[in-house]
Parts: sequence; C-alpha cells; structure tokens
Amino acid sequence: MQKKIENYLIVSLLIVVVLVTSLIYFFPDLHNYAFFDNGKEKGVHSVMELIHGDSSLLVSDENLGESAHQLRLELPANMSVDDLEISQDYLYHTITISIPGLDENYLYNYPLVGQSDHIEDFTFGVADKHGILQIITDHVYELQVTPENQYVYLDFADPHDIYDAIVVVDAGHGGKDGGCSGGGLIEKNLNLAITEKMKTYFDADERNIGVYYTRQRDFNPTYESRVGLANDLRADLFLSVHINSTSSGRTSSINGSEVMYRSSDESGLSKAFASHCLDSMLTALESNSKGLVAGDNIYIIRTSEVPVALAEIGFITNREERNKLGDATYQDAAAKALYEAVITTLTENGAL
Repeated sequence: MQKKIENYLIVSLLIVVVLVTSLIYFFPDLHNYAFFDNGKEKGVHSVMELIHGDSSLLVSDENLGESAHQLRLELPANMSVDDLEISQDYLYHTITISIPGLDENYLYNYPLVGQSDHIEDFTFGVADKHGILQIITDHVYELQVTPENQYVYLDFADPHDIYDAIVVVDAGHGGKDGGCSGGGLIEKNLNLAITEKMKTYFDADERNIGVYYTRQRDFNPTYESRVGLANDLRADLFLSVHINSTSSGRTSSINGSEVMYRSSDESGLSKAFASHCLDSMLTALESNSKGLVAGDNIYIIRTSEVPVALAEIGFITNREERNKLGDATYQDAAAKALYEAVITTLTENGAL
C-alpha cells in the first residue's frame, strides 16, 4: 500500500510539472505576470533579462536616434519626464527612478530598449502607487537624462568627462558608531556638521569641481565603501573629517589640530595635501599644531589609491577646545579652512 501511494504521488507530480511547463510554453505572458506577482504584495525583481536576455528588446545605435544612448525608457501617454523623481547614491553605485501611477506590468507594456553595459543589476517594483526602477552600476557614473516626447534616454557618464577635478569628502563615523564624545558632544555629529558647511563652500565655488560625500546623514558607511568611493572615482583628493580624543577618553589639557596621511604614497601628494590642511586649520582656528602623522595603520588611509588626508580638527577631551568645536562659527571656520586647503592642493597639482 505504501509503495502504491508513493507511485501515485510521483505520477501526480510529473503531471503537474508537464502541465505548468506547457502553460508557460503556450502562454508565455503567464511568466511575465508571475515574474512580478508575489502574492498580495508586489515584490522587487531583477529585470536584467529584459535588457539583454531577449534579443527583440535590443536595438543598434542607429535605432536610438542621431545620438546613441545607452537605455531608453518609454513613459505612458499621460506622463512626462517632469513626473520622474531621480536620485543617485554614489557610495553604493545606485540610481533610483520613481515614476507615479505605474503597475507591475509597466516594463512589459513599455519595454526597455538598449544595452546593459556598466549595469550590474536593474530591479523594478511597485510601492505606494509608484513604480521604482533601481539601477546598480559597476562604477560611479553621473546619470545623464535626455527627454524626447514620451521617451527618456539614460546615459552613464564618467565623472572625469564632466569635471576638471574630483574630490571625496568623508564625515567620519555615523550611525551606531558615534566616535569619541565629551561634554554632551558626539564626534559623528560634529564631523557631519563641518562637512555640511564645507559643502556650502564647494557649492558656491564656480570652478568645475565634482565633490562627492560619503554621508550626508546619520548612518555609518563601511570603511570599504568610504575609501571605495574615492578609489572608484579615481579622485584627485580624499579628505576624511574627524575630531580627536585622548586614548583614555578622559578630560585632558592636550589640544590642537593634527592631520594624518599615507606615508607609503611615493608621489608625496598625500603628505603635501595633509600639510596644506594642517597649515590652513592652524591659521584659521589659531589652534596648536599636533603635526603631521603617518596614518598607514588606518584602513581608509592605507587602502586609498588617491592622495588622502585625515584631519583631526581638535580634541573633544579638552574643555576649551570642546566648547569651540560645539560652536557653529568655529565649525564654519574649520570647514572653510579645509575647503581652502583642497583648493590650494588642486591648484598646486594642476587639476584646476
């Protein structure tokens, strides 16, 4: 009896498999709908196969118009490029495009046309009545968007083709890693406040400089992603902003500014950059000099493939210096000093 039941189950299973396979073969659209349908919730799915898995979706450059583009999205008739919300996370090579009013069948009604060069993954899902397209690229690119009637062309440009110089600014620590603390101040917040003030100076600078930030909110990127951004961009300079502390974390008379650099940088550019950062801070902040320090034991310095400096602006464990670090005017002075050090170094190196 046991054997008969087992044989019956095996035969039933084979029949089900044959029926399902036949349905998908004769009704391929069933696969399309199943691809996006995950029960009651519409999940996020990779759509890479819609770019390069089906030759009917590929076109040659001449079919993309007079100017060759990499990807083409088609929008429904009632939409325009103004309806798109586009954001880029340079740290994780991610481009997100949000389009209102789309359902899970959008990419089957309006197929993707183009090529998958530079794309590691392309996902699509529906959330809050918005279609969410997310593109993960193999390196850092600047997305260029070209609208033409109901088509939106997407291209991935090398930042070096856009900017004369590229700088990466890293606000140290973040998230659960607060860094050092004292007197109610936390290093991660000071680092972020100073880099945000630096951004104000870079944004107002009319020179053609591309400035990328490892974080502009309270989270903790990995060391690998911080230095990875600088390396992927082949940045001209990589600056990490920090606040110092005594090793014990106790209040001390020790104070002053110090800058670390990669001593194994045979070009000497890291040390020169660090020297400009230190000199600029000493002048602007009237702080004591703790000197230049070889920081090759620190991961983001040791693994940086570009000129790197890690600025320790002052000691949070020194009462007087801590009070200054908590003051917005002092933070602005530190930000301006580091911004000017970047400009001086870029000019000296011939990047500007």
